[in-house]
Amino acid sequence: MLSRLNAQLHEIRLDLQAHWLRRQEREALRRLGEAVAVGPAGGECEPVATLVAELAARRQRLDELTAEAAASLEADRSDLDAVAPWMRPAVIARGVSARAVLRHRRGLGERALGPRYEALGALVVSDRPRDGADVHAARASLARLRREREHRLASFGETAHPAWARHAAVESASLTRAILGQLRAALLPKAPALAGMAVGWWIANTYTDSHVRSALRSVGIGSGGTHVVSGSTFKAMSFWLPLLAAAVCAYLGERIVRYYRARRARP
Repeated sequence: MLSRLNAQLHEIRLDLQAHWLRRQEREALRRLGEAVAVGPAGGECEPVATLVAELAARRQRLDELTAEAAASLEADRSDLDAVAPWMRPAVIARGVSARAVLRHRRGLGERALGPRYEALGALVVSDRPRDGADVHAARASLARLRREREHRLASFGETAHPAWARHAAVESASLTRAILGQLRAALLPKAPALAGMAVGWWIANTYTDSHVRSALRSVGIGSGGTHVVSGSTFKAMSFWLPLLAAAVCAYLGERIVRYYRARRARP
């Protein structure tokens, strides 16, 4: 019993070290691929040259998206000076939404570059074995860990953990993913609508376009706000501010989902 427990602890330690080394290997491949992609062309084999050209096209598209976001910001600044005050929330909502889409597309493009850089680094290492010292060091350490793992677990088979423990770990991970998926599906899509409703309620209880209602409300009679604004301003606030709040909340929710997916995609 004690020998099995000791083997389980060693197995966990070796698996954690192997996970860390695999991550180091991928990062080293990515750095090598980035260096080759931005370095001078020439003397590369055909697969490497093809992948370098593909990465250059992808980076150019990312630069174009950055330029579009900058142009959108400049357009907003120009329109804010040209439109009436009650239209400015519409200009802000348009700009926030447009740049949120552009940032989302750029984020997708940037995440797609990582595996391509790794593939390029792997091609370079296989074509030029003298390059990629960090990659070779990580791979050598992984090979040593595998040999040590096989030696320590020789008397227990492939793993020292009992079958029920492995099954419980798999089922727990599946249950956790299911719960997180249901929470994300139930909360995130409804958050923008809830934010818009909250802002609408705040406007209705803070502002009014009637002096009589403001006076009555100040002494605790009736409902509504106490800050008096013009009728056009009150209508514009009641329409545009909840819309802007919903757009900002949707943008934040998209960023949260992007961060969550990036964490799950990390090695």
